[in-house]
Amino acid sequence: MTPRWHALLEHAAPWVAYLNRPAYFDRPYHGAVSGKLIVTDPVVAFRYASDDSFDEFDEWESVSDRVDIFPDGFEWKSWIDYNLLKSDFFGLTSKHFNGADVKWTRHGVCLLQELMLRDMKVLLNCYANDFFPEIWRSILDVYLHDGFPCGWNGRYPQGELVVFSNDQTHGDSNRLEKHG
Repeated sequence: MTPRWHALLEHAAPWVAYLNRPAYFDRPYHGAVSGKLIVTDPVVAFRYASDDSFDEFDEWESVSDRVDIFPDGFEWKSWIDYNLLKSDFFGLTSKHFNGADVKWTRHGVCLLQELMLRDMKVLLNCYANDFFPEIWRSILDVYLHDGFPCGWNGRYPQGELVVFSNDQTHGDSNRLEKHG
């Protein structure tokens, strides 16, 4: 483990503690609800995460990866990519997802895991740069409160962050709860 990777892991302690958990999404989202659309139906959440038509709402990756989100001096650290690969992304694919991964898998691909890999890298780069755009601060907070940030309801910056809550007590109901 290189000294700068070790220092980053210490600096990013809340995120690293989350990533080192043996299981994810083992309880419903329990964070702030203001400015968020909480979704328990994985079909609805998947649509927010994957629909790139821009018909009803902005495409998720165009919101979270907007050109103007990160300043010119923001450095994407290749050593983070290297160490994530070396750690097998904190063993992400071998973790227990409490059924959330099954709900998010289409044609053999788990979009939840793919987006988590991207988010893992971006959030570690935010820590390494000591710069958290508001949207990424919100994304981190959602993860730390057992939700999965997966879309944007509306036209950014208007609208709200979509959060999938793996509410196992209600199964795969067709509920859509709006808070905020």
